[in-house]
Amino acid sequence: MAQITIKGSILDEDNQEPLIGANVLVEGTSDGNVSEVDGSFEIKTSKSLPFKLIISYTGYATKTVDVISVEQKITVTLSTDALTIDAIEVRGQRISDKQKQSPLTVEALDNIAIKETASDNFYDGLGSLKGVDLTAASLGFKVINTRGFNSTSPVRSLQIIDGLDNQAPGLNFSLGNFLGSSELDVNRVDLIVGASSAFYGPNAFNGVISMETKDPFFHKGLSAMVKTGERNLLETAIRWGDAFKNKDNQAVFAYKFNFSYLRADDWVANNFDPVDGSLVPADNPGRYDAVNIYGDEYQRGNDFSTFAPWQYPGLGTWYRTGYKEEDLVNYDTRNIKASFAGHWRLQPAKMEYSPEVIVSSSFGAGTTVYQGDNRFSLKGITFLQNRIELRKRDQFFIRAYSTQTSAGDSYDPYFTALELLERAKDDRTWSQDYANYWLRNVNPQIFDDGFPQVSTSFDPQTGMIAFQFDKSKADQWLIDNYDRLVEWHAEAEAAANKKNDWQQFSRFF
Repeated sequence: MAQITIKGSILDEDNQEPLIGANVLVEGTSDGNVSEVDGSFEIKTSKSLPFKLIISYTGYATKTVDVISVEQKITVTLSTDALTIDAIEVRGQRISDKQKQSPLTVEALDNIAIKETASDNFYDGLGSLKGVDLTAASLGFKVINTRGFNSTSPVRSLQIIDGLDNQAPGLNFSLGNFLGSSELDVNRVDLIVGASSAFYGPNAFNGVISMETKDPFFHKGLSAMVKTGERNLLETAIRWGDAFKNKDNQAVFAYKFNFSYLRADDWVANNFDPVDGSLVPADNPGRYDAVNIYGDEYQRGNDFSTFAPWQYPGLGTWYRTGYKEEDLVNYDTRNIKASFAGHWRLQPAKMEYSPEVIVSSSFGAGTTVYQGDNRFSLKGITFLQNRIELRKRDQFFIRAYSTQTSAGDSYDPYFTALELLERAKDDRTWSQDYANYWLRNVNPQIFDDGFPQVSTSFDPQTGMIAFQFDKSKADQWLIDNYDRLVEWHAEAEAAANKKNDWQQFSRFF
């Protein structure tokens, strides 16, 4: 049967302003849509004329309109719905009056705003909401903080998708939308700013991110998306939804399928400046502790700066050879998400008010970088969530779901670097080899090249031995021979990095 298209607009009866998101349904079918930002709507249906449109909107009286022609100009005005009821007394309630006094600030991102978000992920649009701080830990992972709770790992921020906690139990945090819902399937995002424990439980101490996905009874057909950008970014997604009707032409079963794929070259951590509070400057001949080099941290045993200047001249403070993060981490961000959901209406004649049975499953996997207390390389993580639910819209639900996660081959680059260094040579042995090389090979060259010598004198009256040393001349010598000191430190570093004879010999046993 051929489809026809009906167009019109919905306005507020009092001020003639457009109503956004009003529901429009062809009576006796599941064909429907919602009004756009200018109040306009468009419905495609295969039902023969004439038929009725049912227009409803929260807080307004529902109205029925007769449609007799495709060319009919439909302009519907809705009046506010005031209902007077007898006084009732509430004797028991889940939330106490004191808890209700706790204010909730709700910021929302509807499907129109989601489509208009100019970024690789609609999650970035949340950063424009009032009271929200967005931190980009990597291209694939975004961290949401609300109302002053600024943290790189907000474990007490609750993220739910269609009522399901999206936290990864094995990782102890929600992976933003890296393992969440496909952008094509997100209908609305509500963000409750600040502490919401009284309403959502203890995990909502820092706020709640609540996502609502699209209902396949109302959002049918094929949707596809392709995004490209810098750093070889490519994001693709596809969504398919459809519904089946019974012999009475009533929608009884609907389903949806989603698949999305993201790839990008993530930002490389290559800041080799000294860390904040570094004890030595960047031009220290014995190197320094760099931000994105791990294993080169300050060690007390490598600090001879307080020794007598004639004992180890020029050695000062030196730092172990570490590993650059870019040599330890895979910056190729990859993300795959897939989901399926089936909806059964137990009483199809009641349409959207019918009790529904929902069975759904979602899967996510990928590789990215996560910035928590340390940097983490999340490699091959997986997320699987299954749900079965019986609900009646706005009245009740009975839900059971399971969540399975795997950290895959994820690791902490910092501790990985420490372990690699320890297996090559422990810190104490490395420091001893460095200092011994300096004492045996560098000290003689320094003294031969004019570094001042220490002299002693004995006072027979006091029995004291006095040391005489020209420190100003020594300091000037170190300045004049800076380039040679850098070369000598490089030689000592290379010698300390070599395996000792006993280590090489032990490989044969």
